[in-house]
Amino acid sequence: MNRLLLLPLLLLASCAPQSQSMQGQPVQVWEGTGRVLLRDQHYRLTFTVNNQTHDLKGQLENRTSGDKFEVKGTYLPTQVGATLTAEVSAGEGVNLHASILGFGISNVALKSGALLTGQAVGQTFSGELRINGLAYPISLIRTR
Repeated sequence: MNRLLLLPLLLLASCAPQSQSMQGQPVQVWEGTGRVLLRDQHYRLTFTVNNQTHDLKGQLENRTSGDKFEVKGTYLPTQVGATLTAEVSAGEGVNLHASILGFGISNVALKSGALLTGQAVGQTFSGELRINGLAYPISLIRTR
């Protein structure tokens, strides 16, 4: 008898709408350029956004140098688009361990972290990439 009741419950559960957290989050891809230290750099920003918490996670790739960085932050909706604020880090990248004349340095990251901020309006993003306290302009276009 219990098996007969279980089947209708399973059928009803499969028809129930899934919550947003269970559904796949769409991947956004943005590409463009930034001017860092007087040189144009080509970037690709790939991320997903949790629609309930507005948390952003992804990767920023410097396509000029081939370097890849982790990106974590927020993508907050506004009346005209969204505001992006994200920490950019090298993650578990290469660290320097060296000794010169008896003086040693250990665990120094070879890649600097940065802060990416700006506004997404429609299919364009305008903002800045702040590296070691200096702000560099960055412009991206959404490709996916």
